[in-house]
Amino acid sequence: MVRPQQERAAATRQRLLDAAYGCLLDGGYAAATVGAVQQRAGVARGTLLHHFPTRATLMAGLVQDIVEHRLVVLDPTAAPAGWDELVDLVWRELQGPAYAVALELWVAARTDADLRDALLPLQERVFATVHRGVTSLVGETHPRAPLLVQFTIDLLTGSHLAGILAPRAGTTTVVEAWKQVLATLAAG
Repeated sequence: MVRPQQERAAATRQRLLDAAYGCLLDGGYAAATVGAVQQRAGVARGTLLHHFPTRATLMAGLVQDIVEHRLVVLDPTAAPAGWDELVDLVWRELQGPAYAVALELWVAARTDADLRDALLPLQERVFATVHRGVTSLVGETHPRAPLLVQFTIDLLTGSHLAGILAPRAGTTTVVEAWKQVLATLAAG
């Protein structure tokens, strides 16, 4: 049985993660300071530091939260009916807020050693979880599923990143062409 104190601690932790998520989504990594998260969550600084002793641990906790709760692509009820639907699902996910927040963190980690150190142990687990989740949506018994899923994730991620500052002409054509190529590769 979960005690009321544990429930309050879990609720406070989630409130902090939600506040960090909101700060990152609204203003990017530079705006997601410990003070901004504390203020947005409406908690004392000591409370925040009790749950997350550093900004890097807060951001690492947020990455775990994104994987556990915010990635629609990992929701088994969102299972696509086939490869086309998988492409659509991954494409929508890349354009959603959870990916935008995760991208903020990965880009910031390139030059923030503390953040990089906090995210490195999570990185492979995150990638493996997403890959496994997406593969399970199309059926793990397909002999090429792991490779085709990886191709899909990489191609769509690159296409999305290429148009992140301004939409690029032809991106929709690339996504639709990939569906046709993927159908051929999956059948062959």
